[in-house]
Amino acid sequence: MNISDIRYEPFSEQDYNAVRELLRTDIEIGQDILHVLEEYPELFITVLYEDKLVALAQVNKPGPQSYLTVFVAPQIRRQGIGSAVVRYGESILRAGGTQKVRSSFLAGRPSSVAFARKLGYASYFSSAYMQRIGDPFQIEKLPIRMYTDEDYFSSQSMYATAFHEMRVRVGRFPDSVIAEPSENERQAWKENAKDYFVYELNGVIVGFSHIHGNEISSVSIRTDAQGQGIGRKFMMYLCNEIYQRGYETVKLCCVIGNDNARSLYDSLGFREMYIKDMMVKML
Repeated sequence: MNISDIRYEPFSEQDYNAVRELLRTDIEIGQDILHVLEEYPELFITVLYEDKLVALAQVNKPGPQSYLTVFVAPQIRRQGIGSAVVRYGESILRAGGTQKVRSSFLAGRPSSVAFARKLGYASYFSSAYMQRIGDPFQIEKLPIRMYTDEDYFSSQSMYATAFHEMRVRVGRFPDSVIAEPSENERQAWKENAKDYFVYELNGVIVGFSHIHGNEISSVSIRTDAQGQGIGRKFMMYLCNEIYQRGYETVKLCCVIGNDNARSLYDSLGFREMYIKDMMVKML
């Protein structure tokens, strides 16, 4: 196979059926990529060889940190296509100013890790992807309301602090810092306010969370309010909210080593589906 004959094209709607069939050739990996594709088709590049679809790349928008993942048809792996596509994606990110690129691989596949290491990627952290299938929770009325733009600074501070503290506890994030507020983030939260929630006690916000589809994306509890069962009640509320929106399952991911959160999720009926290893490379 002559790698120089590979052609890269932005994903278009007319590619959808072919891409879906490609991803079905390795369903364990493909189903997650297909889910992202359906939400953010603008992030994807199709890879063709002799006018045949042979691979797909997700290349997120360039920034100081970005994300890249590549899917190659199983029958033509180990022929240099994956390496060529990764380098192509990295060139786009590098040109856009990206300094750190991340990629994820299904745990338990040594060949995937070896592939990433060969291209200069190093282990970063792992996350368990979990799912709850069951009835809604029976809970009392809780002091939870939808987020408003006026909540931004208190919510952002809580969110950024909680995730920094989690990363420090896990011990896999030596470069972790408390994220600063930004107008871009504030605008994004405002535009998606129906998916953001705050938990109040005596008029003070002590919890913040957001969901995306049927996924609980984050739950943050103010440090001095932890240990009071607020996180558990908030989780129950969010599960019920997702069920009320018509979904039959609730999903989330938990960083390996975040043991307190994992115990909570287990106790609420979440079950592990698979683990993904995140790897990182400096460009």
